Amino acid sequence: MDRETFKQSSRGDAQGLRPGSPELGQAFERGGFVSLTVKSGSDVSGYVCDRDAAGILLDVRDPSGDPGGYEFLPWSSVERVKILVIRDTSA
Repeated sequence: MDRETFKQSSRGDAQGLRPGSPELGQAFERGGFVSLTVKSGSDVSGYVCDRDAAGILLDVRDPSGDPGGYEFLPWSSVERVKILVIRDTSA
């Protein structure tokens, strides 16, 4: 099944990406808010401080939004990433 057929059959009509969908580099920009699920099963949320080939450094926030320190998570420990806030970098 080609991409166009899949888009049409899965939604009933032809739809592409939502306007403003992020690219990977933009999603992990410094200051972006992410929620990670790690292999231990816990969720870690926070603002991206930095990232490189080894992993990601977060300014961790607890569920109430209070700061919880900084955590480095190696990519090998990350199962899923939710991008919660994309900053507008066009300005």
